[in-house]
Amino acid sequence: MAGYLAALRVALVHRWGLLVLACVAGALAGFSVAPWGVPPLLWFTLVPLWEAVSRRSVAQGLMPAAGWGGAALLASHIWLLWLHPLDWVGVPSPLSLPLTVLLWLLVGGGGALAVGLWWWLARFYPLPRFSGALTMALLWGCGEVLMARGPLFWLGLSTVAVIHDCALAGLGSLAGPGGLAAVQVLVGWWLWRCCKVPSCQRSGWLAGGALVVIALHGLGLASLADTQGPPIRMGVLQPVIPTRQKFTWTAMAALERRLMLAMNRTAQQGAPWLLLPEGTLALDQSPPMVDGVGLVAGGFRRQQEGLRNSLLVYPAGARDPAMALDKHRLVLLGEWLPWNGLLANAGLSAVGSLQPGPEERLLAGKPLPWRAGVAICYEISQAHALADATHAGAQLLLAVANLDPYPRLLHRQFLALARQRAIETGRWLVAASNTGPTALINSRGQITAQLEPRVVTSTVWNVPLRAELTLYSRMGDWPLMISGLLLALNGRPMQQPARP
Repeated sequence: MAGYLAALRVALVHRWGLLVLACVAGALAGFSVAPWGVPPLLWFTLVPLWEAVSRRSVAQGLMPAAGWGGAALLASHIWLLWLHPLDWVGVPSPLSLPLTVLLWLLVGGGGALAVGLWWWLARFYPLPRFSGALTMALLWGCGEVLMARGPLFWLGLSTVAVIHDCALAGLGSLAGPGGLAAVQVLVGWWLWRCCKVPSCQRSGWLAGGALVVIALHGLGLASLADTQGPPIRMGVLQPVIPTRQKFTWTAMAALERRLMLAMNRTAQQGAPWLLLPEGTLALDQSPPMVDGVGLVAGGFRRQQEGLRNSLLVYPAGARDPAMALDKHRLVLLGEWLPWNGLLANAGLSAVGSLQPGPEERLLAGKPLPWRAGVAICYEISQAHALADATHAGAQLLLAVANLDPYPRLLHRQFLALARQRAIETGRWLVAASNTGPTALINSRGQITAQLEPRVVTSTVWNVPLRAELTLYSRMGDWPLMISGLLLALNGRPMQQPARP
């Protein structure tokens, strides 16, 4: 590691080396979130970012920082290019590729803007000191919490740890994804300081920081939930119906057959409920009936306010849903347009414009004998919503999605987010998707069972119910937000530098 740090020091002194290095490091950080990397790789990619943030000029500071953020978002969201062709939502073929690329570039531009703003805030705090670094790390964590509440599918740095480092990811059960992201940003600052200090002091910095990192892993490992409650039996179906063909007669007939087979298999294995992915049932479509099997099915329903994307509960033998939980966080462009009512009145999805439901994510009440926290599609990125549902009494988590025609990359990201949500809430999670991932995740974030992607299949799993609350489920993001605000206000701002 010392040799790697020395090589970084050489690259940082070159005139354009920092800009190039920051862009490359940002791309590697994005691929770590993708998830193809490991936490130590992410920590090292943060070193050029901290160097950029420590510099006050626009050319040597802002540009590398913005380049890091833009490259990270472009790499982590490269799956957006798989939206092309957009003819299935009515976009003419000549415009499809340019619009897809434009959307991808806009996401990268948003990342550059966000990290550029973080660079600007860093100008007021003494970064070589730990107090300034802690303030900036907490502000980064607060920023991730706020971004996760926005209209885009937000991944964040917290998803990296759960893939290969569940011990560190266990910190999410204490401080949530924002706190976990802040810890990793602070580790990056430690490595940057190791690059900057004289060689005679470097061994002390490396040893001291390594002890802290080991202690954080121990704390995270001790925080992982490992108790189990009484299990329920739940069936899941992975129907694999292509989105571009979903509402054709052939596809709907195939879905009817696959659903009937899955319900019969679920009944034979003694499970009273079958879980179906997001949007499985069309508007006003009545599912088949099998004795003793109820459905928790993604589908659509019409309310007075408009069309809703919902999770519908059909008791055994019922043709109509007894209850529903509507999707709250709609997909930008696909399910709603920001200019709705001005220039257009429908989203780009095949079902048209949708209306959001209430923010509450708790599915509870008759006829369900259990209470669940629900994430529909990329609501899985909203940790606070599932933590609130757990605090309100959810005993397990359900994550339903479509994720077609997106590639395996997005599937892995969705699964990483689901694993992190299970850790944060201390709940078992059942994920059901059209083409995958369909998996059972325990309260420690470990995948205990998973169906083969893009294969039509169904199964029955035993899902333990839990009632204990993690610290994050009790407190939410408030400790992080308050700490970040207090440090930002009470810190000793540096004198603003003159404009270059």
